[in-house]
Parts: sequence; structure tokens; C-alpha cells
Amino acid sequence: MSKKMKIILALVALVLVAGVAASFALGGKGSGPVIETATATRQVLAVTVTASGKVESGLSADVLPPSAGIIDTIDVTEGETVTAGTQIAQLETEQFELQVAQARAAYSQAKSVLANIGAQGATSASIAAAKANVTAAYQAYRAAKAQYYALGGSAPSAAQLAAARAQTAAASSVYNNAKLLYDVAYATATTPSIDPTVTLLAVQKDQAYAGLKAAQAAENQLESTSLSAARVQAYAGTKQAYAGWKSAKAQLDSLQRSSPSAQKAAARAGVAQASEALAYAQQVLDDATLIAPIDGVVLFNSPAAALGGGGKPSEGAAVSPQSAPFTVVDLGALKFTAEVDEADIDRIKVGMKASVTLDAFPGEDLKTQVTRINPAAQATATGGTIFPVELELIETGKNVLIGMKGDATVEVSSQGAALTIPVEALFSEGGTDYVYKLDVGKLKKTEITVGATTDTEVEVLKGLAENDVVALSGSTQYADGMSVRTK
Repeated sequence: MSKKMKIILALVALVLVAGVAASFALGGKGSGPVIETATATRQVLAVTVTASGKVESGLSADVLPPSAGIIDTIDVTEGETVTAGTQIAQLETEQFELQVAQARAAYSQAKSVLANIGAQGATSASIAAAKANVTAAYQAYRAAKAQYYALGGSAPSAAQLAAARAQTAAASSVYNNAKLLYDVAYATATTPSIDPTVTLLAVQKDQAYAGLKAAQAAENQLESTSLSAARVQAYAGTKQAYAGWKSAKAQLDSLQRSSPSAQKAAARAGVAQASEALAYAQQVLDDATLIAPIDGVVLFNSPAAALGGGGKPSEGAAVSPQSAPFTVVDLGALKFTAEVDEADIDRIKVGMKASVTLDAFPGEDLKTQVTRINPAAQATATGGTIFPVELELIETGKNVLIGMKGDATVEVSSQGAALTIPVEALFSEGGTDYVYKLDVGKLKKTEITVGATTDTEVEVLKGLAENDVVALSGSTQYADGMSVRTK
């Protein structure tokens, strides 16, 4: 063999060696594209439902004012820890004290009427005086109501001021009429100190005077441009005027009954009603001091003022029973409320194990369980439908705060020793599920029956055996019988 031939054979051998080495470097034996594979294995397969949500208070109590009013003082700071019974705020009490005084006067009047009913019916003078008082009281009530409804703008207007002045004028007329009737009855009575008509007119005169002072206060408040406070005062004036009108009608009805026994029955009923009204007015006054109903942390709500709207409660703000200015929450009883899609809600049951991951503590799983499923659906901003599901957060060891966001994972079922493959190995076509099983360097399209699935794993009920190798989806388009190499 010539030297030249030996050199050629050596070069051919080097090329063959390099090719074999390249073949192994590119993916082992065989030919075709290099693919990724996975092995079918048996494991515990936990099927879960995941939903986002946030931390909320598991126990809270609103602190509501007893009536529309004005905050005089706030005695705590937002976020302060308090115990049950701690004073949170104090409302201005002038209007409530006035209502108590009026209720007490009405109660005294009712008792006086009952005590002075004799064997004879009411005199014509008493009935005439009562009718005049009903007319005047009704005019005062209409004026007070007109003033209250006029206070609807953001600043006092000429119409509002006119309504306030009209109420004051009407209240003044009621008082002047009541005083005139009283003076005439007092002057003409034989024994004024025990005369029932004089006693009745005296009480009505005192009530009319209280109504006049309330109307004047509302007018003065309005002219000082504090609209929300003026509305509160006008509201109180309306209630007082209405009570005065109803009281005057009840007195007239009582006097018009000719039977002394019927008068006494009506008078006793009037005493009972006046007693209840006095007790209610006193309770409202007592409740003007807002206290914490439970131990916890005080939150300032927004908006707090029902009469004037606005932001969080502050001294001088108007509040109403329709909107709680304060809430006390127990941070030791927190819950995570997950927004579960309607497609998954039927699989979740109370008592199921779950875990919560909060954005504030990445990588930390807080173990918990489902405690409540809200039966009322809610709409999302995108038009979807969710159901709030509550999970308890107890002894987490973390500084969990209300409003923290995160995700909840609920374990809805668990398959023991399930044969599983990654979801990337599953293919579907025309309603049929299949995989590409690796068989001696070639792919074999194999139909399978799928069981439970998770975000990462698929249970295979039929079609594969343990340790079978399947191809994972990638950029390569697979075909039955295709030659491939594995990484």
C-alpha cells in the first residue's frame, strides 16, 4: 500500500470518529431531532383550586351614633388598640338634652292631665284652646319640614334662609298664641293653681317656647354657613314640631271625649306613651357617648358623614345612624376571603384543607382550612361571577394585617399512588387524549384515558404503564413512527 493511500485511509477514519462523537454529543443514538422526555411515575396527586383574595377581619363591630348629630370630640387615634367600653368619641349633646327636656315636659303634662280629670267633661274654653293649639302646632311642623328639605345644597341659599326664618316665625306664632291662651285662662280661672285648663295651657306654652328656641338656633346655625350642622338642627326641629303637633291632637281628642272614664283611659295611654318617649330620649342622650363594643383596633371609616358626605370622621363632622363612623376589629380573629370562580365553587366544601400565600410573605404557605362558603354570588369588574370563600388565619406566626392580598389553594381531592405524567406530555385532538411514547428511538402515538388533573400533573387511568417514557411538547412537530434522539 502506498504512502498516499495510507494517508487517505487515516483521514476517513478520523471523519468517522468525529461523526460518531458528534452523534453522541447531539443526543445519543439514533437519528432525528433532539427532544425532551419524562417518565410515567406513581405518586400522590392532590387536585387543588386556586383563587386570589385578601385578608379581612373575622370579628368586627360597627360603632353607630344613636341619631343624626355632630361629633364633638374624638378620643382615640386610628389604629389604636382599645378594650370593650373604651370611649371612642362624644357627640354634641345640646339637641339631645333639649329633646329630653321636651319629653320630660310632655310626660309631666300627661300626668297632670290624668290627675286633673274630674267627674265633669272638658269645658268649651279648654276645647277651643286645644283646637287653636293644634292649628298653630301643625303650621309650625309644616314650616320646620320645609326648612329641613330646603337644606339640600352645598351652601345656604336665599330659599334656605327664607325657610329657616319662616320656621322661626311659625314657632313664634305658636308660642305667642299659647302664651295668650294661657294668660287669658289664668286671669279668668277661679283657682288657677288647680284648674286643669290652666295646667294644660301652661305646659303647651312651655313646649311652644322650646320649639321657638330650637327654630331660632337652626336659623342662627344656617346663617353661620355651617350647612351640615344646620341640617342636623333642622332635623331635630322637625321631629320636635311633629311631636308637638301629635301631642296637641291627642290633647284635643282627649278633651273632646265627654265621658270621664274615656278621658282617663286616653290620659293613661298618653302617660304611657310619654313615658316611653322620655325613656327613648334619655337613651339617645346616653348613647351620644360612642364606646367600643368589643376589644380590638379602631378603624376610621370613609365616608362617615351621612348628612354631608366627606372623608373620614373628624371633630365637627355630621354623622347619622345610616353610616358607622368607626369600626372596632379583632386582629386576633383574621380570615382570608378568596374569590372562587363559579366553575370551581361546587368542588369546595367546608373543612377542606388549604394554604394561603400572601404577597407580603413570598414563599410562605400558611396552613388553614375552609370555614365558610358565601351563598351569594358577586360580580367581578370584568363581568365574571365569583363566590367569596372564607379561610381562617389563626396563629400564623406572621404579622398579618387586614387588606393584605394573596392566593388561597384548596385541596379538593387526593389520588393515592396515581400514575402521572407532566401536562406537557398530554396532547388532545377531536376529543381524544394521547401521548407520544418513546419506543427504541421512535415515537408511538398512544391513546390514553385521563383522570384527575392539576396545573402540572395528569393522572393516566389507561394506556400507559409505570416507567414508560413519553415526549414533552416543544418546538418540534411530532408524528407517529418519527425517529428522535433524547437529551
